[in-house]
Amino acid sequence: MVMWKKIRILFVFVLLTFQCVPKPSPSLLGILVLPLITQTSETFTIESTSPTNGATGVALTPTITIVMTQAIEPTSINTNITCSPSCPSLTGGSSNRTITLTPTSALTSGVTYTITLGQNIQSTFGLTLGTNTSFSFTTL
Repeated sequence: MVMWKKIRILFVFVLLTFQCVPKPSPSLLGILVLPLITQTSETFTIESTSPTNGATGVALTPTITIVMTQAIEPTSINTNITCSPSCPSLTGGSSNRTITLTPTSALTSGVTYTITLGQNIQSTFGLTLGTNTSFSFTTL
């Protein structure tokens, strides 16, 4: 009889121990710091471009860099970037907040090119540009 009492007490102790284990909760560090790594703004816009808007004397084979205020959803840039007047094909892609484009052949000398980012380019946080946004530069 004493043996069963000890087993019951042990069973109750083990059962109560499992109920005292705290439930996992999100880390405060992960909630506060992680979004700051890729989201630097509450809005999704162009932060900077290279060449800068209005630049002149740009090389005929430039590397075009566009830095956004938030990380870019890479699939949203596929059909949402245009160049006028007609540019040679632009190759490249995005990495975090930066879009990098390179013409497949030389641009024409003395021409002002306009790069337009379509309103549907999206950040990884679900925001879109909302309006078409452009910048221009003139080649040598």
